Amino acid sequence: MHASLITMDKCCDGKGCKRSYHLACLDPPLGEIPPGIWHCMLCVKKKTELGVHAVSEGVESIWDTREVELPSAEGVQKQKQYFVKYKGLAHVHNHWIPESQLLLEAPSLVAKFNRKNQSDGYYTGRAGDIPDCLYEWLVKWRGLGYEHATWELENASFLNSPEAQSLIREYENRRRKARSASDPSITDKVLS
Repeated sequence: MHASLITMDKCCDGKGCKRSYHLACLDPPLGEIPPGIWHCMLCVKKKTELGVHAVSEGVESIWDTREVELPSAEGVQKQKQYFVKYKGLAHVHNHWIPESQLLLEAPSLVAKFNRKNQSDGYYTGRAGDIPDCLYEWLVKWRGLGYEHATWELENASFLNSPEAQSLIREYENRRRKARSASDPSITDKVLS
């Protein structure tokens, strides 16, 4: 039993780290390989000093894109950013990174994301800016399951009831709070 313990080793899962350790040589010694992602002490130190992204194996997927205005010597410069998920990290660690950085780290993911999200004649403005355009609301009916939810035009008579108007206001408030919590630039604009 002891001889097999010495031959078992565990490799660090840190980005670019090739260190491996005999389980019996660790302090304290381990009897079996631990489940999940494992980092050596040097990668733990790196993660502590530089953040969890420093030991991730890179970008796993792209979830969104935005354009932000950043101050520069010439005034204001627009920068395209992508909201990315890193391999081996929970979604709570997703964050926005500049396109220039992402093109260095994962150019094929950027190309794939842009191809997938490219469409002809897509309008990115508000629906209120288009004449004769109505919002649709997804209505989950009380007492029925979600499979019976329906899309209803905003001019439907029941959506003008006081209860419906209250529900719409509550939804819009939650949405505004969620957007400002997930996008610091919105919070900065509100505070300015």
